[in-house]
Amino acid sequence: MKTLTALAVISPLISTAYAFSTAYAFQGAGCIRAETALFSSNELDATSRFPTSAEDQVRQAAISIKAASEQNIHRHSIRLLLPIIGATELDDWPGGARQMMEAAAPLVNDIMNSKTDMQIQESVIDQADGVRALFGQAVEAKDDMCSILLPSADTVSKLQDLDAQVGNERDMILVNAQWKRRSDFGTFGLPFMSNGKDEKIAFVEGFEPTYHCSNIMVEGDIVRILRIYPGPWKVYLRVVDPEDANNIDWIEIGSKDLIYTKTKEWEEAAKRDEVDGGKLFNYGIPSYDEIAEMIVNREGYVPKSLSERAASAFTFIKDTL
Repeated sequence: MKTLTALAVISPLISTAYAFSTAYAFQGAGCIRAETALFSSNELDATSRFPTSAEDQVRQAAISIKAASEQNIHRHSIRLLLPIIGATELDDWPGGARQMMEAAAPLVNDIMNSKTDMQIQESVIDQADGVRALFGQAVEAKDDMCSILLPSADTVSKLQDLDAQVGNERDMILVNAQWKRRSDFGTFGLPFMSNGKDEKIAFVEGFEPTYHCSNIMVEGDIVRILRIYPGPWKVYLRVVDPEDANNIDWIEIGSKDLIYTKTKEWEEAAKRDEVDGGKLFNYGIPSYDEIAEMIVNREGYVPKSLSERAASAFTFIKDTL
């Protein structure tokens, strides 16, 4: 059985030797999307509660990736709330994306190692942005995986090269990808000036949001959006006990099924938002307006005052797990 070394195969991308085996037994599985069929009792317990720590995120992300992989989904896009490190009074992330990678790396290491014991090597795949990849080599080649931390639109061509080397039956994980809109991949002018933009966009849109935990401010309220494979998008509202500011709870206020194709409704909504090239396909993540409607429709809803909104904004800036 032949073994490929990353140094030889993708030497323009990484500077340390790493091996992916070229042949391994493929273990197929029927597409069973019921959570009870995918998860053990311990996994169901871990995925049924709201994540309140970085460890919860690691556990949930690892379970999600494992479950998706067993259903032959091997291209994952995950989003994690990162623990703040090196913050100053003026800036939580004075080191920018590079500092965020330092915070993300140990979490992703733990996620990768939760599947099986991995020999993990880290390498910079883009010197300009400092984008890093973690290459995990398992006992069995079929369990090898690759994770890329905070990839930017400028690195997509290199991700496409990595994708070819990883193959269709091993896991490739994009962690907190930095692109948000189609315009991040360049302007859309004449066809001969496209530089493969459409192909790059189609490539990144093919990574399913296997695990997602993010925060957003809506109508003065702090909200988190959670998705654990194979479940829907879930929306949680931060609620503070009026008699004890330290007593904080997260209440689920709504959910929304994922969409896996660009529906007519999604296309129409995207066309209304084409000022800077339009939005990327987002698998139907709840929009600001949809979340605002969930908040307003809650029983006993009272709009926040200006002072309450200001306090929430300050808390939101500091919000982390």
